[in-house]
Amino acid sequence: MKLKALLSGIDYVVLQNKERVEQTDILRIVRDSRCAKEGDVFVCIRGTHLDGHAFLWDVYEKNVQVMVVERSVAQGKILEFPRQAIMIQVRNAREAYALMSANFWGHPADAMTLIGITGTKGKTTVSVMLKTLLESQKQRVGVIGTLGIYDGEDWLSSNNTTPDAFTIHEYFDKMKNKGCKYVVMEVSSQGIKQQRICGLMFEVAVFTNLGEDHIGPEEHHSLEEYRYYKSKLFAQCKKGICNLDDLASSYMFRRRQCEKYGFTCQREVCCMKQMEQTRILRADRIEYVWENGRPSTRFSIEKETYFLNLPGLFNVYNALAALEVMRSLSYDIHTMKKEISDVLITGRMESISNDKNIACYIDYAHNGMSLREALSTLRIYAPGRIILVFGCGGNRAKNRRMEMGKVAGMLADHVIVTTDNPRYESPEKIADEIVEGLGKETDFYEVILERREAVFRAVEIAEEKDIVVIAGKGHERYQEIEGVKYEMDDHELLKEALQKKQQVEETEEQERVEETTCMQM
Repeated sequence: MKLKALLSGIDYVVLQNKERVEQTDILRIVRDSRCAKEGDVFVCIRGTHLDGHAFLWDVYEKNVQVMVVERSVAQGKILEFPRQAIMIQVRNAREAYALMSANFWGHPADAMTLIGITGTKGKTTVSVMLKTLLESQKQRVGVIGTLGIYDGEDWLSSNNTTPDAFTIHEYFDKMKNKGCKYVVMEVSSQGIKQQRICGLMFEVAVFTNLGEDHIGPEEHHSLEEYRYYKSKLFAQCKKGICNLDDLASSYMFRRRQCEKYGFTCQREVCCMKQMEQTRILRADRIEYVWENGRPSTRFSIEKETYFLNLPGLFNVYNALAALEVMRSLSYDIHTMKKEISDVLITGRMESISNDKNIACYIDYAHNGMSLREALSTLRIYAPGRIILVFGCGGNRAKNRRMEMGKVAGMLADHVIVTTDNPRYESPEKIADEIVEGLGKETDFYEVILERREAVFRAVEIAEEKDIVVIAGKGHERYQEIEGVKYEMDDHELLKEALQKKQQVEETEEQERVEETTCMQM
């Protein structure tokens, strides 16, 4: 692509070598100096720790001839640019990177219907529900989110819930070429803050809920900032759908021109005054039942009964969000009862079946809010005990660990503290900080840092009608230690533990039979 075409629609100034802009060919757009090579455009983006402007000469030595900067002065001094390079200055490098990425790939998003989902919890569950429901209507769907990227045929791994702009448009192009009509996209507050979705227009935007998460020096400075960036999604959509039982819904819709839709499980919406022009989907007659060997849920919409193979009120909210999206797209939601009931989400209250009448779950709960909701939900089903295995990620706020410990101590009957993704922190230190919160609420806990041993221990002590929850990692198939991702899958650990329990019980039963036989002789 010609550089001139790449810059279409962007306000810019050419600082040097303007005469070469028309004819220069571009092979890629990069923002990481380590990945730069000849034929690329290097966009200098200022991050939390590093500033791309500091690497101009590094990429020039790799024969990169085109660079996009935000400024020509730093710390009162004029930046020294490589004289042979084409230097382009823009007002906002992140915005320019996103718009250039759309130009590079030919605006593939324009050929598809985009559905964006934001919120503290529920994004992944709603996205999988929507994929299932849209596919039931014979539509090919792409997905971008925590579980990875689905291009309409295959699942591919991704490092971020919302990838960088160039990656987003690259996969939009793949999805378009594979015949996708819809794209369901989890939109994180960080993704919005860093302008990864700049220039996109969503047909539908969904807000699930707001809780205290992602607050810290490397994420958002405050809950107010976190909420603000989530609300910006509703300036980029035609139709907005909000959880009207969350007080933040009125903020999401404030001064937004989109069509407004909502869903609720209450008879009276908490922010009804602000929602007078909003069409509402309401669930009632919610029942919590133990069915198919696991906690499940029933509810009604417009006198039609729906069933979920998932536990709890929060999954009713997730189902309502997905169904209201479908209704806003003019589909008949009452023809989708079977499809919504069959949805199971990898690592999101995911049931691992067994013949011991022990409900075993793997869940991604990795903060106090999500852990409280998961455990409170399971408590409704009156289990024998809730046995919880969890840890906390390294290089995260200490108060998150203490809060999760406190919640675990309050709501679980037996807690096993273990290692999550310690990253660059000591697992022992992380566990100590969890116990600091946990120990104030219960004495029924133990610390087993080896995650495999912790899972095996939970299954070993579990009895009929107990619920075992392995929390924190969910869909992840690795454990990150000192910058290295080692293979580790809670699914495999839990299945191995259940198999071992079966073998131990069979051996014990055989020994009892043999002992009885000997006594009779």
